[in-house]
Amino acid sequence: MRRNLGVATLLAVVVIAVAGWWFLLRDDAPPPPDLVSATQVAAAAQSKTVEPAPTTVAPTTTTVAPTTTTVEPAPTTVAPTTTTVEPAPTTVAPTTTSAQESTTTVVPDETGNVDSNDVSGTWSVDTTIGESGIDEASGTFVGFRVKEVLGQGIGSATAVGRTALVSGIVEIDGTTLIAAEIVADLTGLRTDRSMRDSRVQDALNTGVHPEATFVLAGPVDLGEGRQVQVPAPGSLTINGVTNTVTVDLAAELVGRILAVVGTIDVVFSDYDVEAPTAPVVVSVEDHGIVEVQLFLTR
Repeated sequence: MRRNLGVATLLAVVVIAVAGWWFLLRDDAPPPPDLVSATQVAAAAQSKTVEPAPTTVAPTTTTVAPTTTTVEPAPTTVAPTTTTVEPAPTTVAPTTTSAQESTTTVVPDETGNVDSNDVSGTWSVDTTIGESGIDEASGTFVGFRVKEVLGQGIGSATAVGRTALVSGIVEIDGTTLIAAEIVADLTGLRTDRSMRDSRVQDALNTGVHPEATFVLAGPVDLGEGRQVQVPAPGSLTINGVTNTVTVDLAAELVGRILAVVGTIDVVFSDYDVEAPTAPVVVSVEDHGIVEVQLFLTR
């Protein structure tokens, strides 16, 4: 009996350990942002149908006053007449037919631009498009992705954190990206495991330096077409420390929305950030990826 109880206890411990790994440590991190998904979100945001307001036309009443007409007969005198009918000269005026080509009028769209492919202008980050969060992060966000090595031979996991508190301005002239500044409030950073959140906040020192900022270094040629993929050099500031970085950008114009995704490879020690750890985590890589998904409107 005692032996059976011991076996049952051991099995229970194993089950609890496996369940703990499955629910807390399994590597089911949300996928990185991609342009295809971002453009689908942008298209869906513009596909809502607006029902026209009902219009009531008040009937009009017209009153016509009757008129009375009196016709008096005029005296008639018939004198004998001789009538000679001469043919009237007929003049046929030459006609000139001018075939004119049809003229097409291009009506500006709702942004005031005639060319729907023209992205010139000042674009602002729009946080009303899509949804915020971790698993359902279909809206604007800035975040990170880093590998963790777990203890007890469990293996590794991917830690992902994102904040939807993003603002910024992008200026484009023709096919040239002129300027860009994106600011992320890291106090809104949440990870795919809530147990990590406070440790991440401490590691990033958000109590002193709550914001991360990217500023474009100079003009970038975007090339032709509605979809572009370009490297964009600039400066990234985290924890009050600024370093030169390159963002791998991909963007596409979808109607009135400019969808943008990008990644930046970073080394945490370059920003005086020590990767956070936990009892079950043996180590965290010193390098990771900053991920960006933006929806911009003019």
